[in-house]
Amino acid sequence: MRLAAILPVVALRALSSTAAVAGPELSRQVSAGAERGVERFGGIYEGGGISAASDAVRGCYKSLKRSAAGRLAECAALDIVSASVDQQAVHGLGVPPYEFFSGTGPEGRILAGIKKVGLSAKEKATFDRALEATMASAAAEFMAE
Repeated sequence: MRLAAILPVVALRALSSTAAVAGPELSRQVSAGAERGVERFGGIYEGGGISAASDAVRGCYKSLKRSAAGRLAECAALDIVSASVDQQAVHGLGVPPYEFFSGTGPEGRILAGIKKVGLSAKEKATFDRALEATMASAAAEFMAE
């Protein structure tokens, strides 16, 4: 399955913000975390399908600690990719959606994670931009393969 097909623009737009830029270190942490989340998905999904992905997403958010923006980005990327794969299965294979990844579930979990980690509005804007850029870059790299 092509990564670009599993990263819908809708999921990325849900993370958009127009607040000022926070800092390059936060951007670096978010990018590295998002890359880890995308990389983790393949092994998790291959090993146990969408239910294993939902368990991994739950565990990831549960493990969040204050000031852990990189870990939050990992959870968010894992959540977005999982939800996107589920939507591909719904539309491509006609299977029923996996409830955990339906509707605004991923967006709500990401926003709750932002609160748990304690990002300011400025940091949230940087987080959103870095996550979106990393996910778009991962999709572009995958398309180039």
